[in-house]
Amino acid sequence: MINLSSLTLSCEYQPFVDPHTLAIDGYEALARFYLPDGDAVAPNIVFEQLHESTELLAAVEYQAKAFQLAHAPSQLRIFINVDPHAVDGPHTAKLIKLLSQYQQVTVEIIENTCINDAQLANQLFSQFKQANIKVALDDIGAPHSMLCVDLMMNVDYLKFDRHWLTHITHPEGVQLLIALINFAKQTNKQCILEGIETEAHLAFARDIGVDLVQGFLFKSWFIRPTRTQALCLA
Repeated sequence: MINLSSLTLSCEYQPFVDPHTLAIDGYEALARFYLPDGDAVAPNIVFEQLHESTELLAAVEYQAKAFQLAHAPSQLRIFINVDPHAVDGPHTAKLIKLLSQYQQVTVEIIENTCINDAQLANQLFSQFKQANIKVALDDIGAPHSMLCVDLMMNVDYLKFDRHWLTHITHPEGVQLLIALINFAKQTNKQCILEGIETEAHLAFARDIGVDLVQGFLFKSWFIRPTRTQALCLA
């Protein structure tokens, strides 16, 4: 078990890149955590522990989002990930109040574990949209994910998981992805393909017509703030 009160919080901004022009169109903000000696702790380990307490999870999630928005690159859209379990019930209004202060923010929702999570994601989607906050559906096509038709129809962005890149040589997988991209274009949504690590991945993204790409091919463009912040668990 990690002593959560000893951690400091920071973040990393990974760019969304136009696959044709290589222009940066925005960033995804990702939480980062550090031990007192400066060593990094994998975010999934921290959040797995936080899921044992809804109140702690909500407190850290809010601090992470506030930090990410306060230090974000200016004048470009920022995507932030929201764990539905961290903003359920009374915590939703507090987060919406924070997000509503930023015109360029988009919330990424994941609904990939069970039917209850999909229903919770749908509820959150409605609340974000009522507050005029744009929403992206994340991890589409991940091996463990579900496919919620209602969210697919109503979100502003579709984010396709890196797993699609394993289907580059499988015609059926490619055709399914192209069909989803065409659906997005016909319904005025933008598509983002994650996991771009090679020039071959980038060429594939161009060929299938996604709007934006994201991945470690652009690692030199990642941004990390120089500041950190102590976690407050009170």
